[in-house]
Amino acid sequence: MQLEQNTIVSAIVVVGWIISLCFHEYGHGLAAYIGGDSSIKEKGYLSFNPFVYTNVGLSIVLPAVMVMFGGVGLPGAAVMVNNANLRGRHWESIVSFAGPLFSLIFTAGLIAFILSNPPIPVEWLAGCSYLAVLEIVVIIFNFLPVPGLDGFGILEPFLPQSVQDKCLNFQKYGILVLLAILWTVPFANQLLWNSAYVTAFALGLDPHVVMLGQSSFRNGAMPLSIAVILLVIVVHLIRKKTNAEREEAAFEREVVREDGEAKSGPPQS
Repeated sequence: MQLEQNTIVSAIVVVGWIISLCFHEYGHGLAAYIGGDSSIKEKGYLSFNPFVYTNVGLSIVLPAVMVMFGGVGLPGAAVMVNNANLRGRHWESIVSFAGPLFSLIFTAGLIAFILSNPPIPVEWLAGCSYLAVLEIVVIIFNFLPVPGLDGFGILEPFLPQSVQDKCLNFQKYGILVLLAILWTVPFANQLLWNSAYVTAFALGLDPHVVMLGQSSFRNGAMPLSIAVILLVIVVHLIRKKTNAEREEAAFEREVVREDGEAKSGPPQS
């Protein structure tokens, strides 16, 4: 019974987390498209399909692994935006803001569902409740004005160019430095998680149900998360191979067509 409960809670958290990542990245993509970057639609970013993202490892697998070990599963840089196509620097700021905004919308909807007292088993409710806490953690984290995070991306377009240039080199390491601080400085870790729990409880989530979700997830997350991650990787590889075969077939058809036109010669007048 306990194993079944842990598995159900873990499944809800992991699958829900992947859906929330899609929400986050869709927000970035939609804002960029509205702001003038039409290439977003061509790249397939205006969907909730996790496999269209630039880097499934950074966007799906790594965050899922971090959640699995009780960490902060930040979404990676999945949507590649061409800032040159955006209509002004304010749109660059809006694009950065849109990701956390959509995460906030997802979390608000999730909490509203929980507070509606749905007729679902307690383990389902526990999974949704703990997922809501994880979402709050990431929203707080993501709004920090640190290079590499959306919080900094909101401010960056309005900073002096000299400051932007200095921060550019730090963007690759900003998230890693923060995560290292969370892992090695207990006070920072407790401050982040306590802030999330206080917010969740203030919004009306049941502390007992949240704690049930937390304990069940941490006891059952490992095998299920590994299975989900492997499934995502396998599907991604299959999809990548299929796309490569399609591109190769299209290229061969184009070569055959050009050869046929060359052999037929110029049209007779």
